[in-house]
Amino acid sequence: MTTLLSLKNISCAAGFALAGMLASSAAHAQTTASIDGAIATASQWVALADSNQAERMWSSSGPAMQKSTSKEDWLKYLSAVKNELGPLGSRQWAQIVHVTNPPDLPPGEYLNIAFTGRFAKAPTVEKVSMVQAGDKWIPVGYVITKFEPAAAAAPATADPKK
Repeated sequence: MTTLLSLKNISCAAGFALAGMLASSAAHAQTTASIDGAIATASQWVALADSNQAERMWSSSGPAMQKSTSKEDWLKYLSAVKNELGPLGSRQWAQIVHVTNPPDLPPGEYLNIAFTGRFAKAPTVEKVSMVQAGDKWIPVGYVITKFEPAAAAAPATADPKK
């Protein structure tokens, strides 16, 4: 089951209605209660990348990430990203997706938290995947991609034969 929350797309009244619907399920109630903590954890975790603390990011990530990505590969990945994008100008969270028992990961409750960012060389979307462990969320993945707006469509031209 996947639940999508995007504060940019939800009005205040709709947000309260959505919160009520989410609280109606026991699994969702537990996830909803810790969303602020999940956002704070994800924000602090990506801030480590901004302050050149990739080793600390890796060591504070969950076992699923540490098993799939070596510390050396993690350091190389973040170094390449930093070189390609330049320093961070701004970042804000934009979306949360709740996933239960995703394929290719250990069973559990997960959140994917998306941030929009403005780096010196490009706008980005950063996604932090987190697994619920008791009453806290632990990062288990991070992907950053350049945001490339779709090219504007060329204006239609009148058919000269008409």
